[in-house]
Amino acid sequence: MAKKINKIPVCFNMLDPDQAKMHEWVCSRPNRSGYLKRLIQRDMEGGAAVGGRNTKPASTSLNDDFNASAFI
Repeated sequence: MAKKINKIPVCFNMLDPDQAKMHEWVCSRPNRSGYLKRLIQRDMEGGAAVGGRNTKPASTSLNDDFNASAFI
């Protein structure tokens, strides 16, 4: 079946440190388009992105090696 693909450019001001970091983050993803679409979907559903690379797990008061926050 044929696809109808529509591109929407996203511009980053590389002189703005925050936007430069966002650009670097998005470019580090193997599937940039899929990553951005998932963010949009979560926003549409009213949720927040959880987990992912380079995120710190929630701190706990338990002294055990297993932390389920990475799986939630």
